[in-house]
Amino acid sequence: MMLVSRVVDNDPARTLDAVIYLMDPVDPSSNFPEALALKRQCVIHGKPFLSTLAGAREWLELEAMDSGAEPDTALDTSFDLSMESIALIAHDAMKDRMLDLAKRHFDLLDSFTIRYATGTTGRLLNELAQKMKGKDAGRNWVKPFLSGPMGGDAQIAELILNRQCRRVLFLEDPHVARQHEADIQLLERAARTVTDYASCMSDAHSVERWLNLLMRRARRICRLT
Repeated sequence: MMLVSRVVDNDPARTLDAVIYLMDPVDPSSNFPEALALKRQCVIHGKPFLSTLAGAREWLELEAMDSGAEPDTALDTSFDLSMESIALIAHDAMKDRMLDLAKRHFDLLDSFTIRYATGTTGRLLNELAQKMKGKDAGRNWVKPFLSGPMGGDAQIAELILNRQCRRVLFLEDPHVARQHEADIQLLERAARTVTDYASCMSDAHSVERWLNLLMRRARRICRLT
């Protein structure tokens, strides 16, 4: 409970810049109200909430690299984006933000071997890709699934559990009541079940920084090959 207060604190000496909360998918206490509130306030205040081992490891690698540390070569394989997939999901109020992020980081996202999305987000991203790459080349830029409330979150959760999708960018709107909250928790729980493999980023501010640092790390792989 006190951690939630520290996330929202305006005092630079007290506030938290990020939270690594390795949640156990089979431990009911992981979903206690204070844990959910901690994540929600991280999303609201634009601070990373890292609930999987893979997500925390990647965040630490990128931040260390940005501070001048040498990259960990043991992680090079996971940064070869030509062999990786990514899921792009956004609530209604965040779809414009997702399109803006996708447009400005199009080259990076285009370097993934495949992209997945739910419902309307997938359609909008494919329309964007057609503008960026041409009508034919961008037609199937993302593979769209059902909308989240109709089961799209569960479809992507299956990919995560089968280790076919390592990274999920899920731009959440924390200010609305969500009738499909159970579906969202299922998706996040899937990532935590394969905690050493998958990660999920939920706030636009953290995603922006993550995309910028990921591009720098991925370029290192390109130089090596």
